[in-house]
Amino acid sequence: MGSIELTGDEAGSVSILSNIFIDHYMPEADGFCVKIYLYLLRCLQAHTHVSIPDIADKLFLTDNDVRRGISYWIRKGIIKQTYDEAGNPKSIVLCHLTVPEDQSAFYENQDFRLVKPERNEAPAVKAEPESAQPDLKALESALTDPVFLDLRSQAEAFFNRNMASDDINALWRIYGDLQLPFEVCEYLLEYCATDRENHPERILPAYYEKVARNWKEHGISSREEAKRFTQEYFFGTKLLRALGVRDRYLPTDAENRMLEDWRNRYHFSDDMLLLACERAVIRKPGSAGFGYVGGILESWYRKGITTPADVEREAQTMPEQSKKAAGSFMSRSSSDDLDLIEQLAMKQ
Repeated sequence: MGSIELTGDEAGSVSILSNIFIDHYMPEADGFCVKIYLYLLRCLQAHTHVSIPDIADKLFLTDNDVRRGISYWIRKGIIKQTYDEAGNPKSIVLCHLTVPEDQSAFYENQDFRLVKPERNEAPAVKAEPESAQPDLKALESALTDPVFLDLRSQAEAFFNRNMASDDINALWRIYGDLQLPFEVCEYLLEYCATDRENHPERILPAYYEKVARNWKEHGISSREEAKRFTQEYFFGTKLLRALGVRDRYLPTDAENRMLEDWRNRYHFSDDMLLLACERAVIRKPGSAGFGYVGGILESWYRKGITTPADVEREAQTMPEQSKKAAGSFMSRSSSDDLDLIEQLAMKQ
């Protein structure tokens, strides 16, 4: 997002903070949101233009923090964003503050040119196949929904590109059909924009809509739940990298089920799971997979080995006969030999 014109309709000097803000808006807001609002007030007094990176640098925040903060105040109705005829962001307006009738009320200003839908009644849109042509009625509704326009604006900022009709349709299905909470949709965009330079497929409509439907199936209903859920996926990626897998980003469904089974059955730490992958690669270079890792973990579990230090001690105390027997197989390359080496290493 480039330079954004900043205007306001607050009478008098806006350097004086309204008691309405202190009494009714500040208490439930996160600290970074308060910082952002105060800085916008300061910029408005100086009649300066602002940009997301400028605000982030000034307040020692990330660009994503600034986007979330602005979106938060838009939803609270004390900031609004205007758009040009094409639906692109044009300016940020700091609104005249009034005591809110309802703390969950959004977009109360009557001069806002867009009509706000009820928050608990997401627009009803039928799910369409990903290959379907754009739904013109849905598209028209999307471009008159302020919450959706906010979501679209954030998508363009996170993805660093304009939203095509396929993007808008996918976002509208996520927002209207799946009815994911706004904060979940917001985190979805942030998550899919991660590492977009190396994995540009993550910001394609087919990808982020599939992620959204996966979250819906798993009952994700808050930003924190989505964050924990994606951390598991990122850990699955670490396991693949530890096994030397480079041709795909995420584990398969079967591999994810195995990972979940390991956690439930063995209760090993993440460090132990990664160590098992490293051992698997040493013993089966080029062909180690989740199945072989599972065999190592089961051996450790039966032996009561629970930490990396336990693994090291076990290796140091392995009987000399077992070490010699294991060494005699190192020049042979069959999978059976490598499996036997693992058995000998774990033998009492």
